[in-house]
Amino acid sequence: MIPDSGPTDPRLSRAFRYCPRCATPGPAILDNRQLQCPCCGLRFFFNTAAAAAVFLFAGNRLVLGVRAEEPRRGCLDVPGGFIEFDESVEAGLRREVREELGVEIRDLRYLASFPNDYLYADIPYKTADLFFVGAVADPAHLRAADDIAELVLLEPAAVDPARFAFASTRRAFQVLLAALATPAAPA
Repeated sequence: MIPDSGPTDPRLSRAFRYCPRCATPGPAILDNRQLQCPCCGLRFFFNTAAAAAVFLFAGNRLVLGVRAEEPRRGCLDVPGGFIEFDESVEAGLRREVREELGVEIRDLRYLASFPNDYLYADIPYKTADLFFVGAVADPAHLRAADDIAELVLLEPAAVDPARFAFASTRRAFQVLLAALATPAAPA
């Protein structure tokens, strides 16, 4: 059973004023999770979108970006983005890093995942954000592109988590700091 998520978010009602199949006005938004049309019976589910990001190291410093676009323009973020259709999470993350930074990732390892709320064009999206740790294959080729305004390279201890754009990133950063503080097990 899906728990009731409270009152309908008015942004969903504004964004979906008509049924996408038959154009009947005023389809019902149920539990902020689905649209249901009383005329044609369409049930359209607002599924969680998959996104991936990487705490990318260049030596002992993290490669962070300053967001060039909304949501949260001007805040710090880690490289990454939404996963495209028919793309694995790892392939999508590698694509995003090439688009945003112009480099390849090496030593990619899963870190953690957290839910997130992503407001884009006044439409609320629920995302599942998967976080990884990796290294820059060739730091000399780093460049800010796509939706990154500028790059910031900082040692993890110098990063202020409050500057991260999203709560999921702040939570994953805490997991990263804990992992960095734990001595590596002997091989």
